[in-house]
Amino acid sequence: MGERLRVSTDDLHTVGVGLRTVATEFEGLDKLMDSYDRRTVGHKGLYERLQDFSDDWDDNRNKMIKEIEGLGTIAKEAAKAYVQLDTALYQALIGKDKKR
Repeated sequence: MGERLRVSTDDLHTVGVGLRTVATEFEGLDKLMDSYDRRTVGHKGLYERLQDFSDDWDDNRNKMIKEIEGLGTIAKEAAKAYVQLDTALYQALIGKDKKR
């Protein structure tokens, strides 16, 4: 019962912003694969394998982007909720929640 929950709301918010950055970087990876052509790779079979991997990767990457964005949103919202809760508890402790 005497355990305390300690949360750095600044760190939690920073994580949320950082996750959005990661998602943005993942979004840009499709352009990298588009930059390779058969001549760049140098082998038809290897190029076809690379294209197959790229197509499968696109599906999985899009799922990962959505998950990462969702985690980022949750982290930022959690930081906001902790600040609101902390403020409300502080106000209650000092008696500012009472109507005069």
